Amino acid sequence: MDRINHPLPPGRVPELLLSTPRTIVLRARAEFSDGSGAQEAGLVIPRQDCQGERPSAEALRNAAWMCATRLGRCGGAVRRLYRLLVRVEGRWVPLLELPRGALALPA
Repeated sequence: MDRINHPLPPGRVPELLLSTPRTIVLRARAEFSDGSGAQEAGLVIPRQDCQGERPSAEALRNAAWMCATRLGRCGGAVRRLYRLLVRVEGRWVPLLELPRGALALPA
């Protein structure tokens, strides 16, 4: 079973890679169960699903699954995502964690 946390307590804002009138892009990092190392990523969230620079929990969850699905199929090979982290106040915070060896599929 997967575990998804909303790592943004009141007053905390995630690190942005990009902010436009229509979207925000959060800095993220994916880790894979095969030990292939971490990969930088961006979580794209519609601005309509945000309050200021803070995405709603549902928008964050949807962006995490979209990113996990996209990165898991990158380069023609299917990689198994282990963990997806976002950067909050200079620290990497787990957003999505799966059991080692589990294939990332949306619920």
